[in-house]
Order: sequence, then structure tokens, then C-alpha cells
Amino acid sequence: MDKTPLGIFVDVINSHLRRIRPKQSIPLRGQIDFHLVRANGAIEDFSINNLIMDAGENEVAKLICGVAADPFDYVAIGTGDTAPADSQTELVAEIATNGGARKQDSSTGVAANVATIDVTYDFTGELAIKEVGLFNDASAGDMLARQVFAVINVDDGDHLTVSWSITAGVAR
Repeated sequence: MDKTPLGIFVDVINSHLRRIRPKQSIPLRGQIDFHLVRANGAIEDFSINNLIMDAGENEVAKLICGVAADPFDYVAIGTGDTAPADSQTELVAEIATNGGARKQDSSTGVAANVATIDVTYDFTGELAIKEVGLFNDASAGDMLARQVFAVINVDDGDHLTVSWSITAGVAR
């Protein structure tokens, strides 16, 4: 270490520079908007936030490195009401009947740092929906996000649009 005044000054500056490194995090956050159109024309809208799953975070890291190539563009609905936990890899009780089977958004979009996935379910029978998940495969795959909510009862002729927005970092 240089003990001259200039050397001491350089050491002090370097010490400060090491401490003021910019701290940055890139969180993933999701919001799910539901738009329900009843067979009789009545409309109901509501929104909820979701939990990002461990497996989903791992897949996002793989996407960044080019190790994975499967986008999260499948939405699944279910009847399970178990609270979401980071370690979950699937819905508790995924629906596969009455028009409630997993759906893919073939035209996902990105604006700024927000990815949006939209699917519409056209129901052919009664269902009691309590959970929703975002996946990267038509039948299995990795679950990026999941949430449970108060039951949405649907019937033949009802249509439910699920719009899922995943924000990477700070919303712009």
C-alpha cells in the first residue's frame, strides 16, 4: 500500500467505490385478471396477484441462458384450494372437462418488461374454479406461477378470459 498522500487518497476512493456498487434485483411479479361473461350477458371482473414458484424461477434462469426454450404460455384452472407454496409443481386438482382443459396463448406479447398471456375458456358444463397456474407445456411442464381464490362457479355457455401479466423487475 502506497503511504503517500496520493496513494492514501486512491485507496480511500477505491474503498468507497467498492461500497457503492449498485444493488439491483429483478423480481418476477404476476397479476391475473379475470373477465367472466355469463351466458345471460352478465359480466364480472376481478384481479389477484400470484406466487412465483421455485421451478418457474429455475426455468426463467434457464431461458436467460438459452438452456430452456419452452415459453410459459399455457394456463390451467383447477378446483383445488390448497394455499400456494413455492415448492408446488402442479395444480392441486387441474380441470380437464367441460371446456376447462389447459389452454395455450399462441400470441403472447411483451411490452416494456411485462409479458402477457391471454386465454379464454368456453364452458360446456358446470365447474367450481378455485385455482389457476401458468405452465410451459400442454400437459405437464414447469409451473411458473399459481394462485387460489374464492370459488368462481361457471356453467354451460359462460366464457372466462384469464389475462396473466408477469412483470420482470420494476413496472415501467
